[in-house]
Amino acid sequence: MIIPMTDDERRLTEEYLYLVPEMVKKLTSRCAYVSYDEQQDLLQAGNLALCKAAMNYDNTRPFAVYARVAIRNAIYSYWRKLQKERKYTCSMYASSEFDMEPLLVDQKTELWQEQCMNQEPIYKHLQSLEAGSCNTLRKGIHALLLQQKGYTNQEISKHYGVPMNHVRAWQSKARKYLQQDTKLYTLLS
Repeated sequence: MIIPMTDDERRLTEEYLYLVPEMVKKLTSRCAYVSYDEQQDLLQAGNLALCKAAMNYDNTRPFAVYARVAIRNAIYSYWRKLQKERKYTCSMYASSEFDMEPLLVDQKTELWQEQCMNQEPIYKHLQSLEAGSCNTLRKGIHALLLQQKGYTNQEISKHYGVPMNHVRAWQSKARKYLQQDTKLYTLLS
């Protein structure tokens, strides 16, 4: 069943329409290449999220903040959906003698090895902090790592079986704790 937007919801959507390209640009700024088609798909997903946000808006907080979060989550969901659907196929015209090895990441290069060596101490340090911390900090660090992988707070809260505000509180405590950790700062620099 399609529920039409009211005039107020439509006005709100039109007023904050600039947020969609802004969020797409912000979230894709670190991507090496985003095709025109993918940009259009992201804009469409963002516009739909903006419309849904306007329809669900309850006037208890600023709409711009609420809409940005909704757009960001819609884009993350779109990327997760793409990742699940992505199929790697080989052309029928490719010969059986074609070597796929050059197309794969060369794990023997110095740059790749250096990146792995740089990431490993950070990951081990985060694991040690997670293991040695109280339950709230442990959950907060784990939730931040899950969020870094693309999960939303809603999905994380379902995983733990708690309300979303608990997850946000854990993440906030973990961020404060990690910001004060000098060893982590030296590993990141």
